[in-house]
Amino acid sequence: MILSLIATLSLCLTTQTVQQQYEQLPLSYICIEVETGLVITESNADLQRPPASMLKMMLMLLADEGVEAGKWTYDTPIQVSKFAQSMGGTQVYLAAGDVYPLEQMLMAMSVLSANDASVAVAETLFGSVPDCLEAMNTRARELGMSQTHFTSVHGLPPSDRENFDLTSARDMAILGRESLKIPHTLRRSSTKEYTLRPGTPARPSTNKLMDRMPGCDGLKTGYIRASGFCLTATAQKDDIRLIAVLMGSDREGRFNHTRDILNECFDKVMRIQPVFSGMAIGKSIPVEKSLDEVVGLRASKDITALIKKEDSEKLFLEITAPVALEAPVEQGTECGNVRLMLGDQILGISPLYIDRSVERARLIDRGLGCLGRKSQVR
Repeated sequence: MILSLIATLSLCLTTQTVQQQYEQLPLSYICIEVETGLVITESNADLQRPPASMLKMMLMLLADEGVEAGKWTYDTPIQVSKFAQSMGGTQVYLAAGDVYPLEQMLMAMSVLSANDASVAVAETLFGSVPDCLEAMNTRARELGMSQTHFTSVHGLPPSDRENFDLTSARDMAILGRESLKIPHTLRRSSTKEYTLRPGTPARPSTNKLMDRMPGCDGLKTGYIRASGFCLTATAQKDDIRLIAVLMGSDREGRFNHTRDILNECFDKVMRIQPVFSGMAIGKSIPVEKSLDEVVGLRASKDITALIKKEDSEKLFLEITAPVALEAPVEQGTECGNVRLMLGDQILGISPLYIDRSVERARLIDRGLGCLGRKSQVR
């Protein structure tokens, strides 16, 4: 009896220690620009920790990608099982036997973070939760989410309090960026209230940052004790869209701190356009076997880039072009390129084209004077 009690106590202490290990982790955050993936700021961004409900972004991404691939549609009926009905935490109180279109269930997951809807979607689309988890982890590997391993489709604590879902702030930013490639993502995540059943009161979105920051329209909240309060947020200001991920915060801090991170990062970046389509680039190029003529080079397209303001003085244009050409040359012919560089990093590139045609000089022309040298007729 004594040995049994000791073993039970030891197991409880071990289980508690695993959860406390995650509870005591320092804050993690990262902010990236969506178009380029540029990391603007980060702290402990690769620290592995539970994501809680933020992992629902992966299930929603797979559902959307399945629609694009023709595997199912947004009208596909999602059947609720007894297991789905039994989910705790945040839910929309589904009952076994209920059937809803996929789109309505995705809205419940995105806006209301419904755990029961997540399980129902996983079971219906993938046949079982284990098969869905295999698909989720495979997609995570494909996206380069190296710190991520999913053990649930909802983010709730595991029954053993040991095998938690794990990810990092950087991996959640990767997932958020991929999710934004789906047009429906922002439509759902920007919805401020939703009801699954017509005629019943709408419930507010779990993402309170949308009420506190202009331009914020997503993406996903998360909370369990082991994860702390988490948020993957996105906001747009002018033509720049950022994603910020905060993990391990407190109830109010996750919204206020994430807002501060986004605002600070918007102030740290800018979009530049050092090259315009048709802009003259570099020096004139001499054309051999012509009558002392030269041609210019022009950019065939704009070069734009989003950079950190602190890097603006480090930029330069690198031109690749011949030192001379041989006639005849034709206007519009591609001839080299210009690249916008930041150190060894290419931020943008544009082909160059010749701005005018030059004919080859005839022999009689050469006799009278070629390439700037006047000849005396004997």
